[in-house]
Amino acid sequence: MFALAIKEIRFFKLKYSLIGFILFLLASLVFIVSGLAGGLSLNNVAMLENSHANHFFLSEDAENRLDQSGYIVDDLLEALPREGGWEPFLIQNYRLDADSSETKLAVTMMPVDPNSFLYPGVIEGTDLSDSEAIEIVVDQSMKVDGVTIGDTLYEEDNDLSFEVIGFTEGQTYRHAPVAYLAETAFYSLELTPHTVANAIVIETEETVLQAAITGAFDEGVWVGKADVIDGVPGHSSEQMSLNMMIFFLIVIAVFVLAAFFYILTIQKLNQFGVLKALGASNQFLIGATLLQVLTLTTVSLILAIGFTYFITTILPEGMPFDFNSGLLVQYSVTMLAVSLIGALLSAIKIVKIDPQQAIGRVE
Repeated sequence: MFALAIKEIRFFKLKYSLIGFILFLLASLVFIVSGLAGGLSLNNVAMLENSHANHFFLSEDAENRLDQSGYIVDDLLEALPREGGWEPFLIQNYRLDADSSETKLAVTMMPVDPNSFLYPGVIEGTDLSDSEAIEIVVDQSMKVDGVTIGDTLYEEDNDLSFEVIGFTEGQTYRHAPVAYLAETAFYSLELTPHTVANAIVIETEETVLQAAITGAFDEGVWVGKADVIDGVPGHSSEQMSLNMMIFFLIVIAVFVLAAFFYILTIQKLNQFGVLKALGASNQFLIGATLLQVLTLTTVSLILAIGFTYFITTILPEGMPFDFNSGLLVQYSVTMLAVSLIGALLSAIKIVKIDPQQAIGRVE
């Protein structure tokens, strides 16, 4: 059975190479579009996705939105001992000037304790220190704008200068890079009369600590990370649109593959009839067909995954792309299953084929 399937592929090299190439293109299209869509979606909430903060205490009427929640930091420090394991989650949007860019750079400024679970660390440069030095660690996506270690970024409204001392990765929020600043330095700037935190966060569920926070601020509610991510403005609708686009792309690929293998099998009915006349069973012929489809589709999908990975290495720096191997495997299994189902649709024709009709001996 297997020998017959492989011999036919070898004999009709051009035909099967073209079939494999079409499968490769379809799979590559699905994989690349899904990677771009996933990267765009992740770029909106990567900071939250990669954060070790898993439980958020938000204002009760905030509807899981960080930008609608607020607690005065001075009140937090007065009501709760800082060593208790909680951290203030504070984000502010700024537009910074850089010598390397003619336009203002949008960033999300996030003051953190450099020793806390909120600080992601650096992949290049120097880590933040707990001091009043106005130094920042920024997401590496800012390299696209020409930002380098040692550069000074200017905030015109408050006449502030931030020195870039390092780069981190996977830290973007609402499609803007996150800039981390030591909270000691941030509070010393006195940008507003009362610095307001968007939420109180903890890393792991701690009943006693959560009860203490709830008791200190009764108009609040504990929310999980997933709910906070869904509450990011525009994220749910953006993700829904991207998922719908991928869904229809897969549906189109599914119908093309199913129809393609069905037609391919129908074209070989005369050959099947001759083989039946020589004693081949229906089970043998259907099995050989499925083995051909399995071989072609598997090779094409493997090549498509490899090509997609190659694409990630040549994309412009800073372009969001999520090479999610688990998701690609799911899509591959789906396309493989559909290819086999498309081939199975012709099994009825194979079973019904009359050897005499196939070899032209109809009376």
